Amino acid sequence: MSDLLNHPAFQGAVAPFIVALIVASALGRTRFAWLAILPAYATMVALDTGFTLTPLTASRRSWLIALLAPLVGVAADSYRRSSRRVAPALAGAAALVSLWVFWTLIGNREGWRSAAVGAGIAIYFAALVAAVLRLRDDGLRCGAAGLGLGIAVGIAGIVSASIGALVAGAALAAASGAMLVVQIALARTIAPGYTGALPIGMIAALIAVGAQQLAELPWYALLLMLLVPLAASLPVPRPEVRFARAAVLSLLALVAATLPIAAAWYAARGAPS
Repeated sequence: MSDLLNHPAFQGAVAPFIVALIVASALGRTRFAWLAILPAYATMVALDTGFTLTPLTASRRSWLIALLAPLVGVAADSYRRSSRRVAPALAGAAALVSLWVFWTLIGNREGWRSAAVGAGIAIYFAALVAAVLRLRDDGLRCGAAGLGLGIAVGIAGIVSASIGALVAGAALAAASGAMLVVQIALARTIAPGYTGALPIGMIAALIAVGAQQLAELPWYALLLMLLVPLAASLPVPRPEVRFARAAVLSLLALVAATLPIAAAWYAARGAPS
């Protein structure tokens, strides 16, 4: 049993998927179904590293913010009348939070390099979170984006020598996949709102930047990850079978996910001389 609990596939994929599936099924008729991402990700953290906060490293700050993001999303969804202002505000807040998470790593650089790295991280967070928030009214699109982003950051991370990115990315992909399954099973599309879209964007950005700063993920792979939510937003036919639409959107997101993975693989093997 201990071997199973300690296996990365169980910690990052199997356990989070089961937890998300159970929670989302229980809440599937309510607006809180997408809160399933929180216990799914918490399950991964509990099995992988535990909830110790000391010392408060960048990795621990990352999972702390990841677990708080769905709760912030719930609060933001209570202000739907001013949703046009909420989305930019959340993207800006994500940028500021990213500086706190990676402050130690940013400060290790000197002078203008520190400022450039900090600005780049903040802009990236704002861009990725904003791109996912655009999908907040469509549960299938948001689920497909989460699936693609989770696979992108997970595989690109392990190629770049970050096992932590693999496990965390798998958890994001598993939770998003569970949300797709629940929507298909219930024959209804569940709008994620900020409750679902914000954590997907934040978690993906946290994993990607962490792998870039702490491992060997190239910076241009991060830019290519922005194509995943863009692919999930492409216009597609609306077939009567919900499964078909989910499959098409997921395929688009997964195709886009191959680009940052390929970039990570190219960087890992080294450019030909």
